[in-house]
Order: sequence, then C-alpha cells, then structure tokens
Amino acid sequence: MTKRRVTLSLDQDVAEALEAVSGRSMSAVANDALRDALAAEAHRVALREWLDELDEKYGAPSPEQFAAADALLEAVQRGDAGGTSAA
Repeated sequence: MTKRRVTLSLDQDVAEALEAVSGRSMSAVANDALRDALAAEAHRVALREWLDELDEKYGAPSPEQFAAADALLEAVQRGDAGGTSAA
C-alpha cells in the first residue's frame, strides 16, 4: 500500500509505548493502531445508525427495558448471563 508521510504530535507516554514495541517501527505500530481505531469507530457509527433505525421503527426503549438491558449486561460481565431475564 502506498505510504504518505505525516507529522503527528503525540503525548509523551503514547510515543514511549510506540517506541517500546520491539521488532516493529513506530510507524507500523501507529498505522495498525490507527487502522484498528478507525474500524472500531466505523462500527460504532453503524451501530448508532442501526439503533436509530430501530428507535424509529419500534420506538425508543422504555426505562424498564433499559433497566433490564443493564441488568443483563452486568450479568454477562460477571459471567452469569443465565441468571437474568430481560423481560
């Protein structure tokens, strides 16, 4: 892929972390990290658009539905997803 030279100002700790990755150039590590961050942001944008479509089609979730979703998420994070129902 064609490369383009750019100048970035980074926080000291970020620059040091990039330099600490052994066996790879700072540019390669930064390029991969930025590519991952851009992909994650594109995914978040698509998810927000999909959620907006669902809200438009079905209406926004009620406070009770939000509470059930929060409880389910907490259970999943604890590794106990089977013990909570999202009614």
